[in-house]
Amino acid sequence: MKMDVRAVGVLLLLVVAPALAQNAPTQQSPTPPESAVTATPPSATQAPQPAPPSTTTPGAAPSVPPVPAPAVPQSAAPPPPAPPPPPRYAPPPPPPQSGQPQWTHSETTYYEGSAFHYHPFRFHLDGGGTITQRASENDLDNGWNVGAGFTWYPTSHLPFGLRVDGTYNKFDARGALLNQAAATYQTEVDSGTENMWGGDVDLELDLPLGRSVRFYLLAGGGWYRTQTTFRQNLLTSGSVCTWWGCGPGYFSTTAIVAREQTDWHFARNAGFGLEFALGSRASFFVDARYMRVDPTSRRADFIPIRAGLRF
Repeated sequence: MKMDVRAVGVLLLLVVAPALAQNAPTQQSPTPPESAVTATPPSATQAPQPAPPSTTTPGAAPSVPPVPAPAVPQSAAPPPPAPPPPPRYAPPPPPPQSGQPQWTHSETTYYEGSAFHYHPFRFHLDGGGTITQRASENDLDNGWNVGAGFTWYPTSHLPFGLRVDGTYNKFDARGALLNQAAATYQTEVDSGTENMWGGDVDLELDLPLGRSVRFYLLAGGGWYRTQTTFRQNLLTSGSVCTWWGCGPGYFSTTAIVAREQTDWHFARNAGFGLEFALGSRASFFVDARYMRVDPTSRRADFIPIRAGLRF
């Protein structure tokens, strides 16, 4: 009977012990509060470690592991701030203060509002008559002239130019000069001509009279030389032909008695003129100057009057 009671007790213990073990609470280590735990983010070069397996016993509430913060590379700099958008319109300038002068830069030129357009270089051709004066009036008749040249305008802001002219003049000798030549060469002198050529460099000042007309002044100097030729008319015998045939006779020829040529001499001049615009570049001009040449033999005074085209 005692053996049966002990056997029954052992069997009960074997049945009840596992059930008690399952219902008994599992002792866990205390978890520190979240505020006291400092999560250290893993390095950018270190791979995240896998979460440890849960050790929750059956029947207990599962513990949630803390979520790690995203990895931030330590070497990456923060992006620069975006620039502000441009304004849709420019702000108006501040109003001028009273009592302070407002200076402005002007780009106006001398040619603004005029039919004459600025060109640094302008060329011209001219011709006309030359009036003799003083001693030259006694020795020479009035003659004619032709010439060419150019004008340089350094800037469009000033009405100044530098004009260069080359001129050829021709005159016929009068009786006083012919008689003087006849006495010098001890022969009869019937005619004579004088050629004068040279060049001038003048300062030109332009003064507008209207949109298409301007007045200008000239003054300067140059160098000239002259060549005078004296001739004699002769009757020469020979064969003369007419409507009725040819036969012996006389005819007139011209022989050079003498030819004089001077050296280069300084000449000064001053004058004025008018210029009329014909287009964006071309213009017509007419001017007159008083010119004096001082050679060693005799002084010469002239008034060349020229008309020409500029382009």
